[in-house]
Order: sequence, then C-alpha cells, then structure tokens
Amino acid sequence: MLLGLVEDFTTTVTLDTELTAVPDSGMYFNSGVHQSITIDNLLHFLPNVDFTFGTYAGGTTYGKFEDSRIKTDIVTDSGIIYQSISDANVGNTPASSPTKWVATNIDSLRLKMFIFSVQDRVLADLKLTKRLVDQQYLYNVGDVINDTAIALSGDFSGIALEFKGSDYVDIKINEIALQAPTGSPVSLFVVNQGQLIDTITLNPTADGRLTFEAQTNKILSGQKGRWVLAFPSQDVFNNSSYVDPLKFDGFVAYTVNGTGASAQAAEYNINTIGNGLNLNISAYTNTSQYVTDNLQYFGNYFQAMFELTALQMYLQNANNRSNRQERIQMSTPLLEVEVMDLQRATIAAKVKRERKQAVKQLEKTFDRELSDNDNFEITINSV
Repeated sequence: MLLGLVEDFTTTVTLDTELTAVPDSGMYFNSGVHQSITIDNLLHFLPNVDFTFGTYAGGTTYGKFEDSRIKTDIVTDSGIIYQSISDANVGNTPASSPTKWVATNIDSLRLKMFIFSVQDRVLADLKLTKRLVDQQYLYNVGDVINDTAIALSGDFSGIALEFKGSDYVDIKINEIALQAPTGSPVSLFVVNQGQLIDTITLNPTADGRLTFEAQTNKILSGQKGRWVLAFPSQDVFNNSSYVDPLKFDGFVAYTVNGTGASAQAAEYNINTIGNGLNLNISAYTNTSQYVTDNLQYFGNYFQAMFELTALQMYLQNANNRSNRQERIQMSTPLLEVEVMDLQRATIAAKVKRERKQAVKQLEKTFDRELSDNDNFEITINSV
C-alpha cells in the first residue's frame, strides 16, 4: 500500500499486515486527519458485500491482487482468506508462502478497495493515468512485385528501440510483419540488455507480402534500457527503404545487424536501412511505476484526498446505510462546508493546497512525457 492504516481503537476488527505495515512514506491514511475519519466510521459507510472466494488450487497461476483487482486472486485455504501479493504466483501454498500471500479478512479488503479508489482519483487528478505518447507504424516496405529479395548480412537482423524523454514510457507491440520470401515460421527474439526475454513466432507469407500479425501483451519497459527485436538474417524485401531514428515521440528506433552465436550474445551494428521487419507500436506512460518511485512527493496529497473522499462518502451515504451507526456526529451543513468551501481551513482547501505542491514536485522531474503544464491550472471546480 502507498500509505497504511494505523490502529485507532475505534473497532475490534483486526486489519491484515499489508494495511498495518509501516509505509515507506511514514504516513498513514487515518493519522492526523479529520476526527470523523476513523476505521469504525469508514467500515460503517463502505459497502457491506457478502464476499465469496474460491479455494486455493496448487496448479492455478494467481496474479497480484493490488494490480489486477480481480477477485480470483483472493482465495481461501483451511478456512483463512489469503490475498496474492505476487505476480505469476503458482504452486505456493498460502500458509507457508508469506512472500506470495497475505492472510486477510473481509473488512481489510473493503478498506483496500476504498484506498484503491482514492489512489485512482489522485492519479486521474494529476493526469498520471496511463497516457498515450505516440502510436506509429514502423514501415520498411519493399515492393514484392518489382523488388528483388536481398540477403541480409550478419547472423541476426532487426530493429532496436530506445526510450527518450522519459524513464516511464513503455512500448506495446500491437502488430508485426516480416517481408521475407519464406513459408516457414521465423523466430523473432526479444532481447533486453543482452538477455533473451521472449521469442515470438512470425508467419511470413510465401511471397513475402506485408501481412501484419496481431500481438498481445508484448510490453517493453523504458526503465530497462535498449530493446532489440532480432531474427535470423535471411532474404527479405526492403527496396532500400530508409528508417529515420529520430522521427518518433517517446522513443528512438533504428535497424541493426549483428554477429554472434545467439541473438542475445550478438554484437549489433547500427544502421538506417530497412530489413523487412515492420512494426505497429504504441508508446505510453507507465505512471504507476512513476508514483511508486516518487511516493515521498505525493504522500500528503494521497492523504488529503483520502480525507475528502471519506467525508464525501459520509455526506452522500451512497450505499444507503440507514441504521444509527451510520449517522456521523457532524451535521450535513458542516460536512458540506468541509468538502466544498475553499476559502476557509477545510478539507477541500487542504486538497487544493496539497495538489498544488504535488504538481510542483511533478514538474521538477524534468520528465517531459509526464509534464503537462496546460492541465495543471487549479480552479475551484477541481474539487
């Protein structure tokens, strides 16, 4: 969790260790905030859903619930509810795998879902949701009808991708095409900093025509340096096409050819002549990683937004809770002042102030793909 919850002795509920662990920022959502924001009050206003979960299965691969927010990444085992805290979590018995699972309970999960909604609200308000930087077709098109296939030099050929302007830009490969006169599958090796990460099977047409193949979940991270998409050098159609490395936003793309026993061990030379490999890719900001790396700059704003969202929930009673425990001691007019008045020392004014500070910190990152000055004007309507 970005911030934690601290025991406030208003409830007998035992929160799980993920919620109560000391956060890196040293801040807690419910400490030093409005007096009405207690664990007991929150639990009385949050949805009281009857959660049911599947039984742990040793052969099932579970994802990290905080990222997926999918109920199937929560299981029961020996009567205890466990939440997966790791990606690709398979074959790890919950009771004996504390680095993969955390024992939890219904009320802890209700509070986590509320915290997730606050985090999402902060990211959206700061324009730190995933944002498209660029989408490009990288064409090295050869004319199959009039062109003659050429033999590529070296052992491997391909395209290298490097990220510019931001450590927090990722690239998703949407489609790939290889103009090679072969009816046999061709292996495309995904190499990052000398390590083989993945192998993609391409299926060129026998006459080498440009036919894109859809790809899914092929993500290249800007924080991991240069990526090379390499295939065994062979005959291709390229019509001596030129690749301009600097014409793209968010990344640099250039062709390479290498010599070596494997794609990951090859030494690559940079060039700008097409080699028959064509891509459709999208570059976008990976802002969740940015927030994780810069938590100390946004902790105060997360806490302020938590306060505002909680008081708005009290005021609106969106879940239509009707018994006396859901009647907060504050009157409706006082709640309205706290969540709407920007002129006095209210929660709304605090959110405005902390947002301004968060924006200043964001602009200090010198990260042009994250900066968006036109959208940072603070107005009364922003809260």
